[in-house]
Amino acid sequence: MPFVSASRLALAAAVLAGSLAAPSLAHAHLSLAGKPARETPPRKGIVIGVGVSPGVALLMPRGFVPVTRLHYIIGGAITDRFTLGVDIGGTAILSERTIATKNKLGFNADVVGTGFIGRGFTVRAGLGVASHAPALAFDPFKAGVGGVAGLGYEFRVMERMGLGLGLDYDLRVRTDGIPVQTVTFGLRIVGYLNKK
Repeated sequence: MPFVSASRLALAAAVLAGSLAAPSLAHAHLSLAGKPARETPPRKGIVIGVGVSPGVALLMPRGFVPVTRLHYIIGGAITDRFTLGVDIGGTAILSERTIATKNKLGFNADVVGTGFIGRGFTVRAGLGVASHAPALAFDPFKAGVGGVAGLGYEFRVMERMGLGLGLDYDLRVRTDGIPVQTVTFGLRIVGYLNKK
């Protein structure tokens, strides 16, 4: 892709690989030391959370603008291995030098399903809308529809609370037909509010 350097892609891949490998190495160390790994508590009931995800929106045909997302999660645990919810929030588009005279704040809303593999590896996918999808166009900000896909890992820091790291790829198609790709790396705090 002409608008993303190989070094940036390599850095993103290295960060993701490190965040995913660290928990596995810790688990292996505990097993070798003869200490049983603590089982992850089950996921039950209502799921609520908050997250922050800095990243970049890739501009077609070249370039990018930095973005930061603050999002809220509310949903439910369908099973111990699958949650379904709504991910809503705002995206700050820091674009004053590239495509506009001032920064913009957009709104995002997605229905997202999250699957859990092993003790905490996560796979996310969702569909939704964005109020401001940036592009190199006469109108740099237009609404877009599309989806998000991501990989990550959730550390269970308390019985009913998880801390997640994840890399998300977001693709929206604007109302004028221009596709907008966004890549973010974020931190999420999630609570599982079961009645018991």
